[in-house]
Amino acid sequence: MFVSDSKSEPIKPGKVFLVGGGPGNPEDLTLRAYRILTKSEVILYDALLDPSFLEIFPEDAIVHYVGKRSGAHSATQEEINDLLLSYALSGKDVVRLKGGDPFVFGRGGEELITLINHNIEYEIVPGVSSLNAGSSFAGFPLTHRGLSRQVLIMDGHTVLNEETDWEWFAKFQGTIALFMGTTSLPKIARLLLDHGSSEELPVALVENASLANCKIQICSLKEASNSYLEKRTKGPGIVYIGKVVQFLQKDKSTAFFSQISEGKNES
Repeated sequence: MFVSDSKSEPIKPGKVFLVGGGPGNPEDLTLRAYRILTKSEVILYDALLDPSFLEIFPEDAIVHYVGKRSGAHSATQEEINDLLLSYALSGKDVVRLKGGDPFVFGRGGEELITLINHNIEYEIVPGVSSLNAGSSFAGFPLTHRGLSRQVLIMDGHTVLNEETDWEWFAKFQGTIALFMGTTSLPKIARLLLDHGSSEELPVALVENASLANCKIQICSLKEASNSYLEKRTKGPGIVYIGKVVQFLQKDKSTAFFSQISEGKNES
């Protein structure tokens, strides 16, 4: 019997790509993201992506659905981290395909820490965030001279559980974007009103931005506090609070655009 004295070479770890898939439609992928995705060996993908993404996955790729939605998590963050490590340490290149951008409420930072702690090579591939995708597909800007010169991102899950300075939020002169906050919107709206926000401040709820079944609703902050806005789809939704939402109002007039163009409504 022949016995080899040579020791097997250690497996070289693969590389992990944290890829932003955009708001949901594959057509909104960046070229860089598309190139990496179509050559991937392993794909761990999110719930916030349209099923048509599956059509561009390589046929021989190992594919795992690890989407997380409120009340219906298919995988914990720890389980996802373990999958990333397991495949990377086995020598495979892995794509972690996330809805929107990995670093805008995408828990990309948690996965990045895991990779760094285990000396796994990685690459960050930014994507179109629902922050700007929602407003763009709805048809209003996040910032506009005379209406808003700043944007505030709020997390609807935790902002109610922390020592939030609601008086400061109520006086914020810009656009508030509320992630994961469709169910908490009435309470948030009431808190803003109680601390000085205008009852007539416009609010928009945008669901499934970039997809054919995109839904857009608008109301006043007072109406929002009374649960006027409710989700109509099972897809992701983002809420916008601010004067820029006026671009969606049906009674827009030449006078309205002249006013904001000249900065007369400057906050």
